[in-house]
Amino acid sequence: MHAHDAPTSPTLVPANRAARTRVLVRPRPVFFVRAPTSRALPPSAELEDYLRRWIMRELSGWAQLVILELLDEGSVEWVADAVHGGRGGADQRLIAVRCVDRRGPRRPGLWAALSIASALAELLDGVVVDPRRSLEVCGDRPPLRPSADARVHTIDHLCVPSSRGPDRRRWLSTIGMSHFGLPDLGLERVPDPLAEIGARLLLGVAQHLIDSSWAPPRVGDHRREALLTVGELHWALGGEPGSIPMTHGRGWTRVGLELDGGRAWPELLRLCPPLGARSWRDPGAWIRDAWTDLFGPPPAAAASLRATG
Repeated sequence: MHAHDAPTSPTLVPANRAARTRVLVRPRPVFFVRAPTSRALPPSAELEDYLRRWIMRELSGWAQLVILELLDEGSVEWVADAVHGGRGGADQRLIAVRCVDRRGPRRPGLWAALSIASALAELLDGVVVDPRRSLEVCGDRPPLRPSADARVHTIDHLCVPSSRGPDRRRWLSTIGMSHFGLPDLGLERVPDPLAEIGARLLLGVAQHLIDSSWAPPRVGDHRREALLTVGELHWALGGEPGSIPMTHGRGWTRVGLELDGGRAWPELLRLCPPLGARSWRDPGAWIRDAWTDLFGPPPAAAASLRATG
């Protein structure tokens, strides 16, 4: 038997190839309803009739139609998950609500899970809980309803806590990207005065990745780049459709992205300077440069440039 004729097992994958294999699964957002155990869900047919009426009353447009369709085909699941002691000694029930979603700017699965959770919370005198958000860090989740086209603003679904290091610089990270099937984003060694700008950049880049159906890099991949526009940042921060803020910059910037190889789980994507950036050694400098690309120099800098130019 020749060497190339040797039998091979179809179940074995070379180690280096297996380490680099990534299976892209569809996002599966999940929310919880926390409600008193004294409140029970009605029979199935009565409950589904209530949910349809709630969707017809509270939602509109394409989002209303597609969420009704997801409900009718059984794609939205709700399961009584656990019972735990609540405030004042009263037991409370947790109900998990989940739905398989698609990738891209429209997120009907996420809105279906969140809408059904909101309807159940209203029915059972409960509250909606996002398992990935800490009340102490991110605050309570306000009631959300989808727009007619089921698009998302990242500022409504992510929070960006920060921690201060020994050098008085901040480490920022998003919480909530797993709802979209993506790793969270981080930004390291941010000077205190630039923490708010850094948080906005994180939300803008997150919006770009969500809307573009972006596939995360694998361990060992080279640094990638994302092109962030003023329009994407404006939308991420809750801007109205069709409106773009005035800018004296070029209106776009490049941002580097690399997978944090030091973390096994959960995965984290670090924002970093783009390839060829002159300010790659100073996080504060490249964050300022990115903001200047988007909006132009601050008034004081612009006045100085006019005076010397």
